[in-house]
Amino acid sequence: MPVELKSEDEFLKVVERARECRVKLGYRRVETEEGRKRIKVLKVKARTPRYLYTLVFEDIDKGIDFVKQLKDKCGSLVVLDKEIEDKLG
Repeated sequence: MPVELKSEDEFLKVVERARECRVKLGYRRVETEEGRKRIKVLKVKARTPRYLYTLVFEDIDKGIDFVKQLKDKCGSLVVLDKEIEDKLG
C-alpha cells in the first residue's frame, strides 16, 4: 500500500525501519494558466514490510542533497537513473 509523505523528518523516521530505498526521476502534472504541464521531479521511496513510502522533491538539487544523507541510514540504496547516479558520485 503506497503512502506519500510531505515532510523530510517523517521520511527519515521511516527509513530507519526500511529494508530498501529507491531513487528515481519522475514527472508530475501541474495545473497552470496555460493548462496542464508536466514537471520533472525526484522521487525517493522507502520499502517497509507493510507500506511503500514516497517523498517527492520538485527541486531536484535539494532532493539529491537529501539522498546523500540517506546513504548511511538506509539498508540498501538503489539509484534507478544514470543521471542521478552521476550527481551522487
